[in-house]
Amino acid sequence: MPDFFDGVELVPLCVTIKMSEAGRIESALDSEGIDYTFEITPAVRRSILSIIFGSAKKGVMFLVPEEKYGLCRTILEKEDLSHLFILD
Repeated sequence: MPDFFDGVELVPLCVTIKMSEAGRIESALDSEGIDYTFEITPAVRRSILSIIFGSAKKGVMFLVPEEKYGLCRTILEKEDLSHLFILD
């Protein structure tokens, strides 16, 4: 985790397995001047095949400062990325 997040409470915002969506998330947050970090995490895609065969993949989970969480959700909703939110 970057040093500038020392002492900052980070909360998970969203996760994606698609690099194109990760790029869109980065662009949306960057354009609003939001500081964020990410980590690689196991992610399960919701589909019939994943239920049958259990296809876990690597995903990108974005974490944001807790005080910016609501704003970040609004930003991603405007970009039609709300389907990637980690459920509360």
